[in-house]
Amino acid sequence: MRIAYGISAYKNPAHLERLVRRLHAGPAETMFLVHVDSKTASATYEEMTGRLADLDGVRFLPRHACYWGGFGHVEASLKVIDAIAGGSERPDHLILLSGQDYPIKSNAAIAEFLGARPDRSHFLHFPLPTENWSHGGLDRIDRWHLRRGRLHVQLPRRRTLPTSLARWGGSAYWILSRDAVAAISSFLAANPWYVRYFRHVDIPDEIFFQTILLNSAEAERCVQFRLHHTEWERTPAPAILTVEDYPRLVESQCLFARKFDENVDAEILDRIDDGLLR
Repeated sequence: MRIAYGISAYKNPAHLERLVRRLHAGPAETMFLVHVDSKTASATYEEMTGRLADLDGVRFLPRHACYWGGFGHVEASLKVIDAIAGGSERPDHLILLSGQDYPIKSNAAIAEFLGARPDRSHFLHFPLPTENWSHGGLDRIDRWHLRRGRLHVQLPRRRTLPTSLARWGGSAYWILSRDAVAAISSFLAANPWYVRYFRHVDIPDEIFFQTILLNSAEAERCVQFRLHHTEWERTPAPAILTVEDYPRLVESQCLFARKFDENVDAEILDRIDDGLLR
């Protein structure tokens, strides 16, 4: 089995190294496609690349700026997908992570989970409108959203997707099968307008890929699944996880958890290594 990890990072080189080295250690064959926000200082980026220079299968992608709620996060994922499409070997699964994630299941358990479901994609998804988002989430798509850095303006002018695509939302992080990655690539090649439209959608990483896949032949192979254990009750949310969260991580059925910050609590990662991943 070959697993590709797409990782979007912007800080904490030591944690990025720890994450990649943990996932790199068998039993599946792995590759890592890492995008680092261009707003990250050059010295930090150089430390990231230097820490992982000795590992095979790690590639750092061309950088661009990522702002919360903007298209940059989708663009980073598209660079990952393009890198896979241009490679000689296609992975069986693509897993999207952030640079503040960490596994809470062993590599063997992750490989077993994916091996039992070779043609399935796993992520949370739901049709729009949804009661979980303000205005059902439709204002994210049907209004013009203009962003310049951290500045965000929603225009009153309405617009609609130029096709009959049903609109879907869901989690920003996912596991995609090989066929799902191919379906996304094929759709975007045939519909260049889609990227142009979504450059002016609000928080598009929660809509862009979900709408493509749930309107494709892959829809019946998209499984409801929560990839990450997160704590949303504390602010700022999602909360930085600490040793106090460890009992909930033990009980979690998720494969990964977020967010971690060794400057806040490094002990939690040692507890995970010793208690869950050994």
